[in-house]
Amino acid sequence: MTDAARSGRPDPVVDLAAVRASDAPRVGPKMARLGQLASAGWRVPDGYAITAAALEGWLPPAALAELHRLFSAPASGAAAAAGAGPDGGGHQRLARLSEQARQLIEGQSLPSWLADAVADAHARLESRTGRGAALRVAVRSSAVGEDGRAASFAGQYETYLGVSGTDEVLRHIAKCWASGYSAHALDYRRQFGGSSPLRAHDLAVGVLELVDARSAGVAFTLDPVTGDRGRLVVEANWGLGESVVSGQVTPDYWTVERDSGRILERRTGGKLVWSVLDEAGGRGTVLAPLPAELAQAPCLTDDEVRYICRQAAAIEAAEGTPQDVEWAIARDLDVPDSVYFLQHRPETTWATTPAAPPPGTPPGTPPEPAAAPAKSFDPVQYALRNVFKVPGT
Repeated sequence: MTDAARSGRPDPVVDLAAVRASDAPRVGPKMARLGQLASAGWRVPDGYAITAAALEGWLPPAALAELHRLFSAPASGAAAAAGAGPDGGGHQRLARLSEQARQLIEGQSLPSWLADAVADAHARLESRTGRGAALRVAVRSSAVGEDGRAASFAGQYETYLGVSGTDEVLRHIAKCWASGYSAHALDYRRQFGGSSPLRAHDLAVGVLELVDARSAGVAFTLDPVTGDRGRLVVEANWGLGESVVSGQVTPDYWTVERDSGRILERRTGGKLVWSVLDEAGGRGTVLAPLPAELAQAPCLTDDEVRYICRQAAAIEAAEGTPQDVEWAIARDLDVPDSVYFLQHRPETTWATTPAAPPPGTPPGTPPEPAAAPAKSFDPVQYALRNVFKVPGT
């Protein structure tokens, strides 16, 4: 029995194997969906989640009072003249408040009962993976309000890759929680979530074994440019997936016909950099020049593309709505054992936008998905709209 259970308090840390979709209110949809995938037999990284309830009141009273002071202070000077208020208004003021808040939060230590629970969970993870102290993990925010159907909140909170050791995990848990006070997260919450800066942002944190990725990327279970649900799209690069989702490269691209699995289109992208672990500098991950022999070579085989699409379509069928699915291909393994699914979320650009039925359609006929006019391909706008869900892009 854990100390939390003895005290009557729910366990603050939950191993991923025990997480299900119904746990979203306490571990966030990101971790809840991953736990559900694992329970259904999909290959996912092992890990654990620090619950939103455990992180709800972890700040010491003095730090919490300082946060209240920061965000309750009235705007003055030019900011006041521009109508700046505590919930946003005035980009410079919001950025300054954000930086102060994040420094304040990141300077705090997690309470001993929570730190001990994390240390126990991390020791179990080191044992299960067989990597011991050499284990590298991803420390990922998993906000309770994230990845919804109306507003995704994707990209608003931080993820840290390549973290090693319990002390660094604890430090990055605090950094993830502090990312809820970034200027863009505050503004996004104000616009789409309706909450003030001081309202608890219900943020859980996931700690997951970092896949030693040969290649990684995203699969969309509809065409994110046209909304065509008869096609799936895969984008990928060598190395970790950050270079793809951040728009730093024009990734390799495949379009696959849903019914037949036939590859309809393929493009080898302009892959000049890749995301790799910073082994020397200790900075987690860095964008490094891609070796010339890889830059012009596709980073997936046709079998890998088809397998990823089949599995993404199966995830969509289980969820009942089109999905964005992130995945990674582990080095030195063959399909299907090499393919890990890292997260998935509802596609929000097209999924809820049906097209009007054509003239003469019988009443009650379900409308077809909307299709966009053909347009030139802009990889940066593509990533902003379809991966990070930035409003207005």
